[in-house]
Amino acid sequence: MIKETATVVAIDGDTIVVEAAIKSTCNSCQSQSNCGTGVISRALAPKTQQLALTSPMPVRIGQQVTVGIPEEGILTASAWLYLLPLVVFILGFSVSSYVMPLLSLTHELWAMLPSSLLTLIAYRTIASRLATLDKSKFQPVLLIGPTTP
Repeated sequence: MIKETATVVAIDGDTIVVEAAIKSTCNSCQSQSNCGTGVISRALAPKTQQLALTSPMPVRIGQQVTVGIPEEGILTASAWLYLLPLVVFILGFSVSSYVMPLLSLTHELWAMLPSSLLTLIAYRTIASRLATLDKSKFQPVLLIGPTTP
């Protein structure tokens, strides 16, 4: 379970909205003053993120709570959304590299077209399947009750 401290910002019945600060690895990097990536991430990235979740216990606005997100859901979704399209791209490129010269298309860029299209189709298919799955393994949960700020 990945744990994060968040602040309750809204309450609607048993549903609460919590806000957590987004932590960046750039904050701990020694080259942050000379790095363009760090400057861009600090300028463009949102500093907080809000999550809506069900609270089994009473909370008040402004209280600090610990929120957990199951690792299994994050790792499963990441593997499906990142690894599988990468494997599809590599396999598609390998097959295309073999087939395209048979069609008198010898440049590598010709092999990129079908492999990119297959990767896009794989990504869209996986994303739509993940959207229809049971959301409970992706849903954040309230782990530790309220503490005063």
